[in-house]
Amino acid sequence: MQLSQIKIELLEGCNRLASKGFLHTAADSFSLRVPGKTAMVLVSEHKDWRNLSVVDVRVVPFSVKDHSSGLHAYIYEQRGDVGAIAVSSPKGVRLLAGCGDPLPPIFDEQVRHIGASEGSLADEEDLRKGKLWKTFEKGGNAGLLGEQLVCLGMTRDRALFNTELYEKCARAYVIAKACGERINYIPFWVRMIANRRLLKDEAVACTSYSEGRIPEGIDAY
Repeated sequence: MQLSQIKIELLEGCNRLASKGFLHTAADSFSLRVPGKTAMVLVSEHKDWRNLSVVDVRVVPFSVKDHSSGLHAYIYEQRGDVGAIAVSSPKGVRLLAGCGDPLPPIFDEQVRHIGASEGSLADEEDLRKGKLWKTFEKGGNAGLLGEQLVCLGMTRDRALFNTELYEKCARAYVIAKACGERINYIPFWVRMIANRRLLKDEAVACTSYSEGRIPEGIDAY
């Protein structure tokens, strides 16, 4: 895929998240890996997410770890399967962060595509040293950084789906907890099987990117 097309893909992804109110602060960001390169395309520190153009897209080498790209670069370097990263601020996620709880495994799609997650961490340095990064190391694809959601995906669409899915799960959990209702978790054996399938997909994605290709056939629920 040509770099110009990757930039268009990035803008389309940003527009989708912005239209749902997920990207709306200057601290939010969205990036795509450039297959076969140690670089990404990135939109960050934008004040009007509903008014983006190609000039807002930066091409950033992983070696350039500035304030806005450092977290993305660090994840891409450590997780060869990750093709897209969304750092967003959905309403349900902010409410979940206020609870101080990690999101429990409550939906099939959640354990299949997101995996385990952790509670909110204070800053990026905590991410590198704390439980959230341990979750990422084990193949998990989402967690909270303050009131922001850091969501990973093997492809752009997978990152978009995972972000939307996490927000749905967060809202459901916060409402159920506030109502005092019993919350049933996905059984351990189901989580174990789902995790094995997730890790298998991630291994395929890692190979694809190392060969300069975008992974195929892993976007559907």
